[in-house]
Amino acid sequence: MKQAEIATFLERYSAGEYTEDDHQRFVEWLKTAPIHEVEQAMDKYSSIQQQLQGGSNDEHLVLQIEKAIDQYELGKKVSKRVRNKFLTWRVIYRSAAAILIIWLSGYLFYSIQQKNAKPDPIRNSPQSATSEVLPGSNKARLTLGDGSVVSLDDAGNGEVALQGKTEISKLSEGQLVYKSADINDSEVLFNVLTTPRGGQFKLTLPDGSNVWLNSASSIRYPTAFTAKERKVEISGEAYFEITHDEAKPFLVNVGAMDVKVLGTHFNINAYHDEAIIKTTLLQGSVSMLKEGLATILKPGQQAQLGNSGVIRLVNDVDVDEVIAWKNGYFSFNKADLKTVMRQIARWYDVEITYEGAIPERQFVGKISRNSNASEVLKILQETKVHFRIEGKKIIVTP
Repeated sequence: MKQAEIATFLERYSAGEYTEDDHQRFVEWLKTAPIHEVEQAMDKYSSIQQQLQGGSNDEHLVLQIEKAIDQYELGKKVSKRVRNKFLTWRVIYRSAAAILIIWLSGYLFYSIQQKNAKPDPIRNSPQSATSEVLPGSNKARLTLGDGSVVSLDDAGNGEVALQGKTEISKLSEGQLVYKSADINDSEVLFNVLTTPRGGQFKLTLPDGSNVWLNSASSIRYPTAFTAKERKVEISGEAYFEITHDEAKPFLVNVGAMDVKVLGTHFNINAYHDEAIIKTTLLQGSVSMLKEGLATILKPGQQAQLGNSGVIRLVNDVDVDEVIAWKNGYFSFNKADLKTVMRQIARWYDVEITYEGAIPERQFVGKISRNSNASEVLKILQETKVHFRIEGKKIIVTP
């Protein structure tokens, strides 16, 4: 499309007089248009809306243009001028008090109410002024069947241990793999993989199922699945991709509840400092078993188990947000400050304390978990929440 055609479409779109063919042509153009032309289109659309009496940007069209910007960003670095202009432009239609807007990679956050305010510096104590709180990494310890412990941080790649006829190997990318020479091996031992605060790890079980452990989590499992069921126990948070075996259902025990599957992808968040245990299904089907009662989950649903002991189903969950941690991001959707800080505490292995009243804020968006703690805090304090770092402690102040 030529710029004149784009301008005509945007004018007709704003007046509600466009055709679906025009709209589809515009969407296709967005997929391949140069970034400077997309910038011109968003400027033109903003200009049209500002001229309309009481006009406001249409969120659907804005999201389509956002997607074009995002796709470009995946391959090339957008200039600071374009990013800042885009952030200012999209604020026109997004208005939610004290909600933080986070764009794409998480390196640009934008506070609607405080977009022109200069953030306060993150204050460090004298003894830690030159230090930095680094993000977590691939760290875990393995407790073998005889009680001995292997630090996977220190272990080299290759065979780590032998449990019965099952070989345990560490791969270079921070992954532990079990290979059983004989699934009918009578000598079945139980191992425990534990990640510390500030750690994460991937595990391939003897049946080929994959498990990703988030920080401050653990999983207990047999070195070979010889029983009629493949059963493991977890605490903390884990994402599962289960190998299908109709003859041997897979069971995940979480406290007083079991999650039963045949072959599927799902996430369980069961941290002790969270009020609700959340099981989210991405693919396949799972059954939640509690006190003899079964609750079936469908893809996109989340089962929530609170202190009442009743399982509540939530539909149309944002699964990308749920497994953002596995993909290297923090992701927030109207999360309150304490929820955000609990995630930061676990990943950066820091203590969080509060001085004065806890600010009421909500956060929306995502940020890379590879960022240092100070970078995350500088972004968060755009919402008038202030922080002070003292060694491995983060103090939150109004």
